[in-house]
Amino acid sequence: MKKSLLALALTGLVCALSTGANVAQAAKVYDKDGTSLDLYGRVQSVFYNDKSSGVSNGDDKSASINTTGRLGFKLRSAINPYVAGIAKAEWDVADGDNAPDGDQGFKSRYLWVGMDFGDFGQVTIGKQEHALKYAVEQTDVFEDWGCVGLMGNDDKDEAVVKYAWSGYGVDAFLSYSFAKNAEKLDGAYYIDEEADLDYQVSAALGYTSPDVLFGPIAARAGYTHGEFADVPDHSINTSAFATPNLTGSFYYDSFDQFALGLSWGSLEQGPYLAAAYVDRTFDVNADAVRNSDGSSFVSSTDYSITGYELVVGYTFTSGVFLVAGYEVQDFEFEDLDLHAATVPVYLNWNINPNLNAWLEARFDVGSDDDKDNDFENFDAITGTDFTENIYSAGLRYSF
Repeated sequence: MKKSLLALALTGLVCALSTGANVAQAAKVYDKDGTSLDLYGRVQSVFYNDKSSGVSNGDDKSASINTTGRLGFKLRSAINPYVAGIAKAEWDVADGDNAPDGDQGFKSRYLWVGMDFGDFGQVTIGKQEHALKYAVEQTDVFEDWGCVGLMGNDDKDEAVVKYAWSGYGVDAFLSYSFAKNAEKLDGAYYIDEEADLDYQVSAALGYTSPDVLFGPIAARAGYTHGEFADVPDHSINTSAFATPNLTGSFYYDSFDQFALGLSWGSLEQGPYLAAAYVDRTFDVNADAVRNSDGSSFVSSTDYSITGYELVVGYTFTSGVFLVAGYEVQDFEFEDLDLHAATVPVYLNWNINPNLNAWLEARFDVGSDDDKDNDFENFDAITGTDFTENIYSAGLRYSF
């Protein structure tokens, strides 16, 4: 390419803004002799009520607006008629002051490179989701307040090798993640959902039928196994997160997850129905752990997180999309048996191909919230906010 990447990106951005490129399509910055570069991104401002904003005001959190951006590139270069090199780079950028974690500047979401073998599938290497993501994404349709019942929908690692193949209505994924520190791991509440892993292997398989009445029916399944690195940071502090009848030290050892998903219809137009079920179990080793009455020692135990989600939605020809869900997460660890249940409601309006606005809320419908007893308070044990009724309203420009 004769022009610099920056010049090409700026040219593509100007073209996207001036021509009103479809939100579902990236702007074609360069396409010549089998080599292409696409640019896409967005800018959005979202109003959040109290605790959900992340803006502290003394001991409380105040309502505020968060403004963020996203920028991404898709690259492809043909090697021969059957094989092409591919890559993707995507970053989020926060406004700094109102970012929930105080981050400023660019933060990578995807950074991977790979090979496209056409009918024989694709291999990608780098920062991306595991294969399991495919099995749980059918109910992941909300902007801010969904995924209460899902595990693994947002897990990304920096050292993932993934193979993907599609054909005859079948989608298949297989991934392996090499050792990496401080990776996001849903449900590892006792270490703030951040883990050092030796490896993680994942697989997913699905089939999508032709249209049946108002749309296709898609069934999916997935499995993941991961091993933790042997470091003290994976210990569970039983004095801070005590179970009623155990004392001593617990350490994360490994985890397994099964997932099932089912959907009918499409988010593009008309009715949409979806359901998902997950079970993520953590194997925990114990170091000189004794029952509080001194009766016996325990060498190992585990805790499980199960969840399910039901979603019903409808997309009108006007571009308005309305969806509601019922989402449940159950947490079990020794004598703990905690329950969270929420109802998210989401109204989105695609004003034009680039601009959309939305309103969203999540309501608590029976989560354990005994304020005087941490053993019966889901949020106190896990650090979540499922017992809060929270709201947001946003405006986004995409290109």
